[in-house]
Amino acid sequence: MTNRWSPLILAALLGEPLRFSALNTKVQGISQKMLSQNLKVLVRSGLVERSVASTIPPQVTYTLTASGTELATMMCGLIHWMGGRTEQFRAAHERYDADSNQFDLGSGHSAQEGAMA
Repeated sequence: MTNRWSPLILAALLGEPLRFSALNTKVQGISQKMLSQNLKVLVRSGLVERSVASTIPPQVTYTLTASGTELATMMCGLIHWMGGRTEQFRAAHERYDADSNQFDLGSGHSAQEGAMA
């Protein structure tokens, strides 16, 4: 869960089971190799279940387990919470950047004092 793709894969699977190609389309920007690697980790962790239908060619479907559903639901809640505070974060960044421009954070001296030294 500490990489870029796992949360997006779990979120994509939250609504419905998906086959590999549909999941690859839904998680935009991920390569097939990266999707495959992440799915293996998620299956191994017990968050995703991999089902293989005995058809020709075999159809592989990925579904969230109960733990995966619980985690994906909480993550989506966190994403929603963060999205509702975008303006607050932007304002905090602007305040921080304005303060950082006044002081050299490493020395505790103002940028003007540092330039004179």
